[in-house]
This record gives sequence, structure tokens and C-alpha cells, in this order.
Amino acid sequence: MRHTVIRNWEELTSHGDREGRAMALDILQGGLAAADPYRNTRDLIRVRGNELLVGGCPEKDVSGYGDEMIDLSGVEHIYVIGAGKAVQCQAQALEDLLGDRLTAGAITVKRGEGDRLKRIEVTEAAHPMPDEQSVAGAHKILEIARAAGERDLVFTVFSDGASSLFELPAPGLILEDIRHVYRLAIKYGSQQLIHQVMLYFSAVKCGRIMREIHPARSVNLIMQVGLFPRWHGVIPDVGSWVPSWPPPRRRMAQAVRALKEKPWWDEFTPRLRAALDSGDERYEVPDVSEFSGMRLSYWQPIDLYQMVEGARTRAEELGVKGVVLSAHLAALSSAAANVLAHIAYECEQYGRPFAPPVALITGGHLDVPVGDATGIGGRNQEFALLWGQTLGSGRLASKRIVVAAMDSDGTDGPGTQLAGGEYVCMAGGIVDGYTMAGAEERGIDVALALANPDSTTALIGLQSAIHTGNTGTCLGDLRVALVR
Repeated sequence: MRHTVIRNWEELTSHGDREGRAMALDILQGGLAAADPYRNTRDLIRVRGNELLVGGCPEKDVSGYGDEMIDLSGVEHIYVIGAGKAVQCQAQALEDLLGDRLTAGAITVKRGEGDRLKRIEVTEAAHPMPDEQSVAGAHKILEIARAAGERDLVFTVFSDGASSLFELPAPGLILEDIRHVYRLAIKYGSQQLIHQVMLYFSAVKCGRIMREIHPARSVNLIMQVGLFPRWHGVIPDVGSWVPSWPPPRRRMAQAVRALKEKPWWDEFTPRLRAALDSGDERYEVPDVSEFSGMRLSYWQPIDLYQMVEGARTRAEELGVKGVVLSAHLAALSSAAANVLAHIAYECEQYGRPFAPPVALITGGHLDVPVGDATGIGGRNQEFALLWGQTLGSGRLASKRIVVAAMDSDGTDGPGTQLAGGEYVCMAGGIVDGYTMAGAEERGIDVALALANPDSTTALIGLQSAIHTGNTGTCLGDLRVALVR
């Protein structure tokens, strides 16, 4: 397989179980290749003369309205707007497909990704916490959305990461209030905190951007860690993290009562608490009935199931049984590492539930509460380093297991944004039964790194931190435990 994603392949496979490491990394890349946003978007959307065709992939039809044929001779302007860690590849697919038919566009991506587009304006902003550019990018997107008229077509491309990259504080709030919510989410290791609160504190999320696009027609390309619930032609009243998605049921009063029971309520800024306590209608989500009058459709070009199935298929091509234990594992990194290590041990020692050689594959999204720690790291790096510690000694020690874990977008964490400064963000880590011996030789205290947590520093020292840069996708974590 061509090693085009992992930039430090030679370093990662220069020590330890070299063959096992190469296989594990190859399996990760197989998963990423299967979920390539550019190729999958081009498969979904095509131009035939004056006809724009969307569909031919019923498994990607979220709204359930069926395949679309849009007569471009009746369209005055075509726009592309969106934000997230994986939208530039989709925007590039649309730009290449539409050519001169594309009027204009604006997207916001994570800082450091760069600009590969010609007709669509790219704003780089901060993640995991919004900054001034997140707001500036939102204004550019709003300007285009408001310019769209009844004879226009708007493509929206939103993915995970839009939570911080696409931000405009609600009336009465300032950016620092919003940033504080994100700090608390990182402190408590809870992404749900962000989405519970930002339903009410954002002027553009929770379907509000769709109000601005109306009355133009919109084709909405959406991406998140999980598979979006299918509408079957009926607009749902269950919310999503993606800004273009219809709002959930209006229940601000009940939500505020629930938030007051959380440990972080007293840590909200006074403006945040006052806004929630006010009951002001401006903070409530839009009514989902507004969407019934909009001309829209929703499609999911890629999903995490494509990614984990791609990893499984690549494992089989390498002569290893591929098993997807969970496509959407949600747990603390420490808990996931412990449980999966025991499953791998059973496979190695007793051939159950799967006889070696086997690749145990998981997707989903892990969490790491960092509290007041100042280390640098991410959930997949911690997962890998924890398992490296386990493989080095004790009952579960093994020289026949290799574990590789990465965030599919290529940026695992990082905690350093809280303190500022320059850094190279790693995608994940890879370990084996020789990792702890290597740590001892290099004087690296793995236990201390895990306690801080400071997994990036330790893995870089061990030449076991996976570096990819931006991968162009954003489907959560991909992990493989190769039992040889």
C-alpha cells in the first residue's frame, strides 16, 4: 500500500516489532482511504449537461427525499458555504465539479490546514476553542447565505470541528464567554457540555444558518463521528452537532434546570448564567416547523462505518482476520484501553473470541479529562501509551501485540492550545511489547507522562507518535490492536 498519509512512517517502523508496526499502520491507512471525502463527494454529485445530479447512493440519503435532478439552466447563482475539520476536501470536489458555474463560497477550516481552493474563500480559525477568526469566518458565511435568492442553489459542507470553527455569540454575549464553555468541556472531558450549552449561545448553529439561506434551495453535505439518523422524508426534532441540521425540540427551561445540577454550573461566567436564567426567547432554538417551508436535502457522503470497514478490508488483504469490535466506541481512553487489552489477551492466549492473527478494530470517540494538567496530548495518544505500559509488564504483557490509534482528522488533541505556543500536533500513537524497554533506555517516565497527562511528549521521545498533518477527513478515532 502507498504510504501517503503517515509522514513519519520510517521512524515509526524503525524499531520494536517492525513488521507488526507496518501492518498496523497499513490497516489505519486502509480505513482512511475508504472514507476519502473528495472521492465520495464526487461519487454522490455529478453534472450531465445542464443537469446536476445528486444521488445514486441511497445509503448516503439522510433526508429520504430521494435522488435529485436540478436543472442548472434555471439556477442563477451557486454558492458553497461551511465549516469544519474535513470540509475543504468536499469543497474542492464541488469546486472541481462546478467550475465556472460556481459563483462564490466561504468555508472555515482549522488553522494550519492551508488554502487549496480557487473560487471559495478559506478562513483558518482555531480548534478546539473558537477565536476571532472563527467569528470572522462566520460573518463571511452569513454574508453569502443572506445574499442567496429564490433562484439560487447553496451547497453547505459542515463537519465535526464546526463547533469551534463556526462561531458567532448570541446577543448579549462575547467571544470570551463562549471560549470559557470550551475550557470547561476540556477540563471535565465532556464534549456534551459544549453542545448542551451552545444550543442557546450561538447565533448561527442549531439550524439558524438555514434561516439565512432560505428561500434558496440547499443541498447539505454533512459529516460527523456517528451515522446521522435517517429522516425517511419527515423532518426530525432531534438535534445534531452539525450547524445546518434542524433544531431539536424547544426545551430551554428544562435544559437550564438540568445544567444547574452539573458541577460546572458555578464555573460559568456571570453573563452565561444570566442569559440562561433570563428565559429570553432570543436564546431558544428555532422551531423545527420553520424547516417545512424550506427547499433542502441532506446527504452524508462519508461515515465512520466506511472507515472501520475499510480498515477491516485492508487487514484481510494483509492476511489477517479483521474484526470490528465497535464502530462507535464512546468511553474514557483509560477504560477503553483496559477492556480492549483484556480482549486481545484472550485472543493471544486462548484463541477466543478470535484466533490470531487478528486485527481488533474500533472507531468512535474517546475522552480524556485533563483537569488543571498542563501536558500535551490527546485521547488516542493516551490510549496507545496506556496500552504500551500494559504490554511491557504484568499479566497482560506481550511481544505479539501491536496497538495503533489515531484521530482520523490527523490532530489528536492538543491540550497545548489552552496555554498557547507553537507545536506540531500528532495524530495518535503506536506501541508494542518493546515500548517500555525503549522508555527505560531513553529515560522516559511513562507513568509520569500518563499522570500529567503528557502523552505527546513521551511518544515523540519513543519515536512512536503518529504524524499525518490534516488528513482531510473527520470521522472520530480509528484504532487497531494487531494480535500476531
